Amino acid sequence: MKSYFIFNLQILGFGILLTLMLGCQPNSPEPPNNTGLILELNHVYEVGLPPAASVPLVLNQSWLPTAMNQIEINHCQYYLTGFALQRSDSTWLEFPDAVAYADLERQFQYAWKISDTAPAGTFIGYRMAVGIDSLRNHSDPAGWPASNPLSLFNSAHMHWNWNTGYIFFKLEGQYQRVDPPLNGGFSYHLGGDFFYRPIILRFPPTTLNKVLETMKVELRLRQFFDGSHIHWITDSSSFSHASLGDRVAEKLASNLGVAFEWKGISNTNP
Repeated sequence: MKSYFIFNLQILGFGILLTLMLGCQPNSPEPPNNTGLILELNHVYEVGLPPAASVPLVLNQSWLPTAMNQIEINHCQYYLTGFALQRSDSTWLEFPDAVAYADLERQFQYAWKISDTAPAGTFIGYRMAVGIDSLRNHSDPAGWPASNPLSLFNSAHMHWNWNTGYIFFKLEGQYQRVDPPLNGGFSYHLGGDFFYRPIILRFPPTTLNKVLETMKVELRLRQFFDGSHIHWITDSSSFSHASLGDRVAEKLASNLGVAFEWKGISNTNP
C-alpha cells in the first residue's frame, strides 16, 4: 500500500514538473504572412484628349469627359476571376479558386491575395476575367460562407433576383450632352455567361522567385466609353442589363476588355 502511494506521488510530481517546464517555454511565433501572389488594382480616369495623363478616379465628380458626353460616375462594382500567369513556354499557371470583388464606394485601391504560394519561374503574361465562370455564376449565393465575395452577404447588390446569375460589372451615374442639350442618368449592368470576358495582359519575360509578388494593374474607366468602340450615351443607349443581342452591352463589354493596363510586378525579399 505504501509503495503504491509513493508511486502515485511520483507520477503526480512528474506531471507537475512537466507542466512547469512547458509553461516556461516561450511561445513559438507564427510564421509571418509574407508569401504569395497579390493583385494590386488602382482606378484612374483620363481627363484630356487621348493620349492623356490619367488621374485617380473620384466618384460623384462632375464632369468627366468622354468622346461624346460628359459624365459623373456614382457607382462602380465588379468581380474578377480566372486568374493565371503565363509561363515562358506559353503554358499557364492557374489560380482557379480566387475571386476578387471591388466596390469603389468603399475604396479605390485594392490588394487581393490571389495565391498563398509565391510562384517561381519566368512569366510573360497575366490573365484574369471580368465576371464569374459559368459553374459559380449559377450557384446559390446562400451556399457560400460569409467570408466569400460570392456569398449572399457580399453579393446583395450584385446578383439578379429576376435572372439566374451574378452581375459581373456595374457602372451607374449621370451624363450630359451640349449639342443637342440632353441630361440624364446611365445604368450599365453586365452579366450572364455570354459576357464573361477573359483579359490577357502581356509583359517582358519576368523571373519570379521571391517570397511575395505584387502584380500592379490599372482600370482606366474612360476606356469603358472610349475603348474599342466610342459609346454615345443617349436616352436610348443609357441603360443595359446585358440581354442576349444587346448591342450596347456588347460594345461596353468589348471596351472593358481593353480598359485594364499592366503596370508591373514588385518583388519583396524574405
